[in-house]
Amino acid sequence: MGQIAPTINHPSADNQPISRWSLAFLILLPFLILGSRVTSDATASIAALFLAVFWFMRPESLVRKQAWFKAVLVLWAFMIFVTSFFSVDQLYSLEQSLIFIRWPAFGLVLCCLVFTDANRLRVFERSALVFFLFIALDSILQYCLGRDIFGHQPVGTRLTGPFSKLMPGSYALRIYPMALVALLFISSKLPKPRFLALVVGMIALSQVFAFLTGERIVFLLFGMINFVLLVALIYQEKLSFKFIGGAAVAFIALAVSAVVLAPKMFARTVMSFFDQLSNFQNSSYYQVFHTAIILWEQSPIVGIGTRYFNRGCEALPRVLHPDEGCEVHPHNIYLEWLSQNGVIGLVIFLIILFLIFRVLWRGLDFKNNLLQSVVVFVAPIMLFWPLTSSMSMQTNNYAGLVWLLLGWALARAMVQSRSTAAITKV
Repeated sequence: MGQIAPTINHPSADNQPISRWSLAFLILLPFLILGSRVTSDATASIAALFLAVFWFMRPESLVRKQAWFKAVLVLWAFMIFVTSFFSVDQLYSLEQSLIFIRWPAFGLVLCCLVFTDANRLRVFERSALVFFLFIALDSILQYCLGRDIFGHQPVGTRLTGPFSKLMPGSYALRIYPMALVALLFISSKLPKPRFLALVVGMIALSQVFAFLTGERIVFLLFGMINFVLLVALIYQEKLSFKFIGGAAVAFIALAVSAVVLAPKMFARTVMSFFDQLSNFQNSSYYQVFHTAIILWEQSPIVGIGTRYFNRGCEALPRVLHPDEGCEVHPHNIYLEWLSQNGVIGLVIFLIILFLIFRVLWRGLDFKNNLLQSVVVFVAPIMLFWPLTSSMSMQTNNYAGLVWLLLGWALARAMVQSRSTAAITKV
C-alpha cells in the first residue's frame, strides 16, 4: 500500500469558510456540553428555540425532512398527551415531557444546521480530541499523584478527573469516537509506521485511562470501539501477522503490568465485574432494574410518567426499595423508557433508533472510508448497547452527550455521502 496510509479521503467540495462566531462555538461545544449542567441545558434550550423559529421560517429546509425527528415528535406528543394524563403526578410529568424536546432538537440543529460541511466537522472533532486527551491525562495524573491539576482527589479507588463526579470515563467515552475521527484525519498524511503508531497509541491510552477510572462498563465499551477499530485497521492496511503478533504481545504486557502495578484497580474494574455477573441477583444493578420492572407493572402500556422513576420508587413500600435507596433513574436506557413511558414509549424510541441507524448505514462510505465509517457507526451502538448500565437519557449532561454524538454521527454520514439523498429518502 505504499508508505502513506490512505486512511481518509478528505472531501474538498463543501468546505466553506467558517465565521469567527461559528469557529468559537465549534471549539467550545464539547466544553459547553460537559462543562456543567447549566451550560449543557442552556445550549440545548437555545438550540431548540432556534429550531422552532427556523422550522416555520424555512418549510422546505432539511430539518423538516428527517424521519427520525418526526418519530421523535410522535414520541413527544405521546409523552405530553398520554403518559402525562395517566401519571399519578400529571403536572410534574407534563412539565418534564414538555422540556424533553430540547435534547433531540439540539441533535437536529447540529446535524442539519451546525455541522454542515467537512470543515466545521473537523474543527469540532479536533476540539473533542483535545478535550478527550485533557480528561484522560488529567485522570491518569490524579491516579499517579493523588490529585489532578484542579486539586481533586480520588474517592477510594474511583477517579473524578477534572469533574466533580466519579464519571470521567463515562463522559470521555461519549466524545471518544469524535476524537478518534480527528486523529484519523490528522494522521492520514503521515507515513504508515507513524500512522499506525498514533492509532494504536490512542487505543492503548484510552484503554489504560478507562481501566484506571474504575468504571467497569465504560472499560468494556472502550474495548468494544477499540476492538472494532483494530479489526478494521488490520483489514484495511493488510497488516502482517508479525505486526499483529507484536501488537498482541504489547497489549498483553500492558494488561499484565496493570495487574501487577495496580492490583486495586484490577480488582475494581475487572474482578468486581465478574463478581457482579456471578451474583447478579444480589447486585445493586439488579435491585435498581427490578425496581424499574415493578414500576412498569403499575402502568405497562403508557408508563408511570416522564422522569417519575425516583418519585415512583419512593412511593413503593420500604421493603421494595433497593438497599442503597431509590435512584434518580433506572440506570438503563430501555428500562427508563419502559418504566416511565410504557411499552408504547419504548416501541416508538426503538423506531427512532432504527431510523437513525438506517440513515447512518445508507450514508456512510464503508468502501472508501472504512476506519472513519466503522467508528461513526459503532459510536451509537456503544451508546445504546442494551446490556449495560447507563445514565439517564433525559437529564442534562448525559442527554446532551447522547444528542451531541447522534447529531455528529448523522452529519458525518451526510458529508460522506456527498449529498442529502441518504438523509431525505428515509
